[in-house]
Amino acid sequence: MRSESPKWPPKHKLIFPESVKKLLKEPAGKLISGDPDQVIEEVKRLIEADNPPLVIAVGDYTSAKLREHAARVNIYVVDGKIERRPSAVFDATGLRMIECVNEPGTISPEAASRLHELLARPGIRDVVLLVRGEEDLLTLAAIISAPEGSAIIYGQPGAGSVYVKVDKNMKKRALEILELAESSASSEG
Repeated sequence: MRSESPKWPPKHKLIFPESVKKLLKEPAGKLISGDPDQVIEEVKRLIEADNPPLVIAVGDYTSAKLREHAARVNIYVVDGKIERRPSAVFDATGLRMIECVNEPGTISPEAASRLHELLARPGIRDVVLLVRGEEDLLTLAAIISAPEGSAIIYGQPGAGSVYVKVDKNMKKRALEILELAESSASSEG
């Protein structure tokens, strides 16, 4: 399936029950563990070797480390928190900031659409999608919306970083997980 799926971006908020969140605890790609600086250097090597069309970093700590190590990242998706605690670890100086709202445990139509639009822009770079709420589940949105061959990097709490190469199978798996979410058809705002 492609990101042009009629189901994507969603028209209603997707709510992820605990049973689905447990599925998401498994790394979606290659888990790289060890010293944080060595992990990021390995991620940087993978980015340089793969030369993906887009690189998306999800999470404040992961984004901060990638920026600190001058890794190529087109879009940073952050929420100003690390493991749900406020954090100012990510420095967005010199980057273009775009905001959206995404409640914890959900994928909102606004956040998914904003990310989808950003990922469709040719030559996009140096952009931060600042999420008011929680950015974790937007990894799924990035997998669905990013062009094939793109790389998505996110943190696996207590384990390291996950490097995801977007391909047809990865997109299919992300859409299957979305099928397990509950759609909130109630009007928002």
